Amino acid sequence: MEEFVVGQKWILADAVFGTFVGEVVEISDDRRSGTVVITDDQGNIVDTFTGNVAEFHLSGEWRRFEK
Repeated sequence: MEEFVVGQKWILADAVFGTFVGEVVEISDDRRSGTVVITDDQGNIVDTFTGNVAEFHLSGEWRRFEK
């Protein structure tokens, strides 16, 4: 099972709304839960997710962002 790590980034590319980046800013429950701040391609905060990793994956087609 995947886990959250502070500073970890996730990306979601949407054909209609553009690209979004989620960054883990807080973790809890032995890294199984956390808070992810979601920004658009301009760096504007558009949403915040709080929950477990499985719920986060179900919220969209997020994949790990590797530089």
